[in-house]
Amino acid sequence: MSEAIIRYKKTKGCPISKMKNKTITVFDSMKIIFTIFILFTFTACSPKLPLVQHRKSVKIEVGPGPEDIVLDTFSASYPRILASCLQRRNGKDVYAEICEVNLKNDSYKILKRSNEPQGMVFRPHGFDLVKNLKGEILLYCVSHNEEKKEHSIIVYTVFADHLQFKEKLDSPLLVSPNDVTADCTGEIFVTNDARKRGSAMESLLKLKTSNVVGYHPANQQWSVVADRFSYANGIAINHCPSDNVLLSTIRSNKLYMLQYHPKALVINKPDPKDETDSYSVKTIAKLKGLDNITFINDNEILVTAHLNQIAFLKHYKDVKNNSPTVVYRVNKITGEYKAVYSNDGSDISGGSTALYYNGKLYISQVFEPFLLKCDAEDLK
Repeated sequence: MSEAIIRYKKTKGCPISKMKNKTITVFDSMKIIFTIFILFTFTACSPKLPLVQHRKSVKIEVGPGPEDIVLDTFSASYPRILASCLQRRNGKDVYAEICEVNLKNDSYKILKRSNEPQGMVFRPHGFDLVKNLKGEILLYCVSHNEEKKEHSIIVYTVFADHLQFKEKLDSPLLVSPNDVTADCTGEIFVTNDARKRGSAMESLLKLKTSNVVGYHPANQQWSVVADRFSYANGIAINHCPSDNVLLSTIRSNKLYMLQYHPKALVINKPDPKDETDSYSVKTIAKLKGLDNITFINDNEILVTAHLNQIAFLKHYKDVKNNSPTVVYRVNKITGEYKAVYSNDGSDISGGSTALYYNGKLYISQVFEPFLLKCDAEDLK
């Protein structure tokens, strides 16, 4: 999700709109040129929407900003979707919750959270649901405390009616976490979308300054797993048995596979004495504006895309402005891909995550308080 650009808009505003009845200085001119550069950068690179047959759909009410969603068939007596909800628009009431949608009747409720440390700030972003080797159902959630410049992975044990705080993981390597995934052994992978939190320039200039960091439960240490990406975004791994890590990028415009090499088989190590595991980076597909990833089966994934960044920014500013949503189905082995949902934003704008379950395609979004449920028997 393009939070770096949203943060730029929050802090800077639009200089052109403030120039009425003012003498334009050299500094003002520079700001105008920079704004024009932003507009040109994103509009010049926005591809046409792929043509996809329209799907019959209904809206499911949830909390505002359900940016990430996961399927939970473990912890309740009914299948449900968990949604990471955060109000991201200025001037709106604070809302930061994990919600559930009962897939039997599409009803929605907030899941209560318990045992959290006193004073802990919870502002959810990307998350992942894992059943570990002990049979525990764990929710790994990126959370931001912008005031303290503290970014954490908060882990909850998931029960039918509530989330119980388990632990809070912090590291200096978590500089601007966006999404998280984990496997059944407790290995965690997190995308940092920028080197400096809120850096619009890194995104605008496609600087390769973002990375993927990992947490290793055996030694409880964090390390950089792979780097030199332009806005690393969504990340996913088959939970058990664990497999190669999949990574999406918004500004590199690529879908990657991080291929695992155990320490006994590590190739091209910078230090021959290094006994750690390693990952090599392979491009799976070239697609623009990619966001979150979910699995359809062991070899195929769904990944959403924001094809028009200017439309996305306009939608952030005003709900009446539509932002296109596209969902691709990708074979991670062959790299073959096909658009399975495409809309100009009139049905859902700023779509961020898509998942398939029982003949339905569920799509979440960055700002508005609903999921879109589409007929999708063809995705079996």
